Amino acid sequence: MRWPIRNQILVPFLFIQIATILAVALSSGWFAIRQVDDEVATRLENVMETLEKASYPLTSNILEQLYNLTGAEFVVYNFNGQQTASTLKEFALTTKELQSIPSPEQNSQFLRSQGSLTFAGEQFLAGKAMLKSNRGTVLVLYPKSALAAARWEAIVNPALVGGSLLLLTPLASFWISRRLARRIQDVQQHVSRIAGGDLTPMPILKSQDELRELSQSVNRMTVVLDQSMKRIQESERSAMLTQLVGGLAHQLRNSLTGARVSIQLHQRHCSTGEEEAIEVALKQLTLTEEQIKALLRLSRGESEVARSGDVAVILDDAISLVRPLCIHQKIDLVYNRDNFACLVEDQDAIRGAMLNLLMNAIEATPRNGEILVQTHSTGDEISIDVIDDGPGVAPDQLDKVFTPFFTTKPEGAGLGLALARHAAEDCNGTLTIIQQEKSTFRLSLPQLKNRPASAELANNKQSSASN
Repeated sequence: MRWPIRNQILVPFLFIQIATILAVALSSGWFAIRQVDDEVATRLENVMETLEKASYPLTSNILEQLYNLTGAEFVVYNFNGQQTASTLKEFALTTKELQSIPSPEQNSQFLRSQGSLTFAGEQFLAGKAMLKSNRGTVLVLYPKSALAAARWEAIVNPALVGGSLLLLTPLASFWISRRLARRIQDVQQHVSRIAGGDLTPMPILKSQDELRELSQSVNRMTVVLDQSMKRIQESERSAMLTQLVGGLAHQLRNSLTGARVSIQLHQRHCSTGEEEAIEVALKQLTLTEEQIKALLRLSRGESEVARSGDVAVILDDAISLVRPLCIHQKIDLVYNRDNFACLVEDQDAIRGAMLNLLMNAIEATPRNGEILVQTHSTGDEISIDVIDDGPGVAPDQLDKVFTPFFTTKPEGAGLGLALARHAAEDCNGTLTIIQQEKSTFRLSLPQLKNRPASAELANNKQSSASN
């Protein structure tokens, strides 16, 4: 059974509040009644004590004045038991009834225990005072109706306060709990809409309390969820495109291998003296093959056994492959390389990274522009900078340039820089962009240790010579 949070808060506190109010009201009324009774008894005791000491005659006029002052009735008897004065008309009392009235030393106990006497259908609190010099007796009668009226007057204020609180407390508790429950329900309904796919932020509550913080947390969760869903969608899209690219790259690699073999056979058997054009064609095929290798490495994880290589040789190969394209597009390719012998872990990966960086620079550089490739070594690390005259990268796109399939070019695929960074990370290096007057892509690589650079360099040169 559903038990709303409003009732969970309201019911227990409401019972506690009602019980507390009733207890306070009842106890206040009881103490008020006790106080009224004590006041009446004390007043009558004081009157009787005064009468016992009085030396003046108690006439009807004096009794009327005492009645107006105390609200009590007075009946005077002489020493023979005859009534001499009274504030009550036709009041008669037998000798036996008069003797049943407590003696003066018992008045206090009798009055406080609320002993009574009935006359003309009305009940009275009764007390008896002996006059001085044994001149007679004074009977003091206080109407119980007056006592009841005094009691009611004493308890009416606590009753009104208690009743008001009993009325207002449930109403206030219900209003507060309903208001709180409505605000909680607003948050719950918005969370339900989020679960249904509506990622619209909810309005921030005005009150400075936990529910406002909860609504802010829900909005932060909405932002994170929206970003996560976009990343999931992008990942699904990337996975699909990666699978498609991998399949196409595999087919292209087979086609390029066939084209290379055909050109080499033609060069061997049909020499025409136009060797330079054929060499350029072979270099372009090699450039395309290197890019396809990088695609396969990214999409399927396919790669040959990593072979270390000298950075100088790798750079020379990459520059030689793209230089014909730079000449064709009238781009000045400046290559400043320091004299050093530096080995990297995977020469094929770094060659592919450099080719992608150079191709990216060629696409960004206008005609008659310049591309600068320079290197510098810092101890255990070598850095290769590729600087172009292109328009640069917008500040809001700096964190996206290495994301697969992100491109600002209508004809671009958005894979070159992603492949380059992937290759750099495979070799424990980094690829960063430095945006100043010109765009600079910096490839930083660790140098291999405990391997003779001269031997590796010789092996690479022999491989180049055999090719």
